[in-house]
Amino acid sequence: MSTRPYRSSLREQAAGLTRTAILDAAERLFAEHGYARITIVRVAEAADVAANTVYAAFGTKAGLVVALMERGAAEPAIGRALDRVSKAADGAEAVRHAARGTGETVRRHVRAMEVLYDNERADPLIAEAVRCADDLQRARLGEIADRLVELGALREGIGRAGAADVLWYYLGQSSWRRLRRMGWSWQRAEEWLAGQVAMALLRP
Repeated sequence: MSTRPYRSSLREQAAGLTRTAILDAAERLFAEHGYARITIVRVAEAADVAANTVYAAFGTKAGLVVALMERGAAEPAIGRALDRVSKAADGAEAVRHAARGTGETVRRHVRAMEVLYDNERADPLIAEAVRCADDLQRARLGEIADRLVELGALREGIGRAGAADVLWYYLGQSSWRRLRRMGWSWQRAEEWLAGQVAMALLRP
């Protein structure tokens, strides 16, 4: 019996763990010391790997930031939230699930988001990653707007596009980060944002 598939699986697991260690180190260092002050060598040292390993996996320092964005975009909480929204019985329930899901995602990846958005002008690759992240989040919020339309939950005069804009305004990452910088707890921010969305969009 061949052991090749087993060995291949072990190699893939090891590569995945190495990639995670590198991204965790980069996220922490960028957040604590600033993107401009951190080098690939320092990231490699913090992850306990060779610098060439980082270059081979991510190419450049900006490539690390893009990978952090992609990791956040794959957050499982997003899929869970969209599934719950799709099964919501009414608009208020859908909005609550939307606020909880976006809040959970931002909470888990807030340092990576700060690195991404605070360094948008540092490199064209990061600027493109910001555009991709925004487009992806707007698309997902658009799915929530679609569900509100299906439920007949929107106020008169508000269509799908308007609902998507309101969701983006209140539940986009910038709103969460702003409230946190004001000293709000995650729970308080979630409840307030859900309430604002409901007042702006839902039928009384």
